[in-house]
Amino acid sequence: MAKYGDRPMKVFLDVGAHEGSSLNAIRDPKYGFDRIFCFEPASSCWPALESMADNRVTICRFGLWNATREHRLYDPGSRGASIFADKFKERPADEIAQFVRATDWFRENLAEGDEIYMKLNCEGAECDIAEDLLDAGELARVRSVMIDPDVRKIPSQEHREGELGERLRSAGLTNYFMERDVMVGDTHRERVQNWLRVAGAERRSPRVQAQQVAYIVTEAVHGRREPLRMALVPRR
Repeated sequence: MAKYGDRPMKVFLDVGAHEGSSLNAIRDPKYGFDRIFCFEPASSCWPALESMADNRVTICRFGLWNATREHRLYDPGSRGASIFADKFKERPADEIAQFVRATDWFRENLAEGDEIYMKLNCEGAECDIAEDLLDAGELARVRSVMIDPDVRKIPSQEHREGELGERLRSAGLTNYFMERDVMVGDTHRERVQNWLRVAGAERRSPRVQAQQVAYIVTEAVHGRREPLRMALVPRR
């Protein structure tokens, strides 16, 4: 269960973690995440994720989907990797990857009362995952989910973006954002943090400000200077 003792936890699910660009954005102390789960089926991405020293982070060497199974992952390790071959004009390299049903993972690893934030940008499986959680009644547990539907780039699946939007509206859910509505900014970090700001994930207190100063300095020492740059540039 995702708990510290009897206390519900604030959890981030990075579904489609790639090499950690979103992870670097959400480790910021202003969010106060207790646990961060990075789901990534491409084996070439694991070393970059595992190099991030943060005891809150769990690297899941599999993707989420609507079934637990093996499946081919095309162009693994690239930002455009997909479980659908028809995304590509020419068939790219592939590897067999592991996937776990999203509903099963939720029920086995998240506790009632957890405050859950989820990014879905994952190999074209975004609609399958969202619909699986919706059908099982699990999507309503999420405080905020950002859906970046890769299906719009896949001929056999592009119709599903509109269908998913209609299903979410019909279900009466208000806990979701589509990528085009909140992923605003010049860098990926800025875009992810804009979504989390709009979703109400930020904490503000003198203690958090002190934690942020320490975090910014530590990140700069390790060569990750974007937090320092963002701190020095006034928010527009």
